[in-house]
Amino acid sequence: MRENLTAALWRLAVFVLICSLVTFGLFMVFAQLRFDRETTYNAEFTNISGLKNGDFVRIAGVEVGKVKHIAIRPDTIVVVEFSTDNTVLLTQGSRALIRYDNVIGDRYLELQEGAGGVEQLRAGQTIPVDHTEPALDLDALIGGFRPLFRALDPVQVNALTGQLIQAFQGQGMAISSFLAQTASLTSTLADRDELIDQVILNLNTVLKSVGDRSDQLDTTVTSLSELVGRLAVSKTDLTTSLAYSNAAAGSLADLLTQVRPPFKDTVAQSERVNDIVLADHDYFDDLLNTLPDAYQALVRQGLNGDYFSFYLCEAVLKLNGKGGQPVYVRVANQPSGRCTPR
Repeated sequence: MRENLTAALWRLAVFVLICSLVTFGLFMVFAQLRFDRETTYNAEFTNISGLKNGDFVRIAGVEVGKVKHIAIRPDTIVVVEFSTDNTVLLTQGSRALIRYDNVIGDRYLELQEGAGGVEQLRAGQTIPVDHTEPALDLDALIGGFRPLFRALDPVQVNALTGQLIQAFQGQGMAISSFLAQTASLTSTLADRDELIDQVILNLNTVLKSVGDRSDQLDTTVTSLSELVGRLAVSKTDLTTSLAYSNAAAGSLADLLTQVRPPFKDTVAQSERVNDIVLADHDYFDDLLNTLPDAYQALVRQGLNGDYFSFYLCEAVLKLNGKGGQPVYVRVANQPSGRCTPR
């Protein structure tokens, strides 16, 4: 009887130990804990829209650290404290940029080597604001056209929006074609200078013919004088029309003045959007194709309430091995039942 109790206690102890290790492993995976020695730096930004504590720090797409703390100074400059592995060397020329991690708004901090001094930054030193770049502001990108949209009717807004979307989606060939045709026209005119000279000579002949017919010209001038007199009678209406035209021109000038700065920023930000999407278009296409199915699966998981139910199929621990190489330890694997691959 005593031996059976001892064996049961041993089995219970082994079971508790395994459950504790699995729980700790899951906590390490989902909390994204890092046990490497780290070095902390700071970076100054004018805008960190969307960046938060715990976001990744990456170099060329490789994770090297995390964002530790975000604070704002009285001069509205945002100071981001971040950590990196001890193997990462930052210099006075290093740049910090905030990038989109995915299309749902997550961000990460990217480090790049830029122009500047080669002296190594010490722990706690700061990358200045002239060596940082804020994230792409989609609100500014879309809102930059708002003053222009207000001055147009809905049909014109739809047409203009379609043309802008086509331009920003890479259909710049139409613009290039237009410029090429303009250059071709200019070259054609330059090559036909003799024809232009002939046109001028023909105009001189016409003027001479007009001089020979002074009587008819006098009649024309008289008729024109009568026309001007009639216009003088209607000068009030003409003045009102000119006043309205002047007001319309002023409104248009104000509109263009308001549109120009955000439109310039919109074009610059749109180029960044194109670069980001084109740089990883395979991932972007796959994300757009799989995102609806993923959302449908998440909706089914949340039908029972404001929580999600999950079934553990596989758990793998990623540990740092010798020389910094990753070591993967499988702690759970259930290939059948609910976990059967589809």
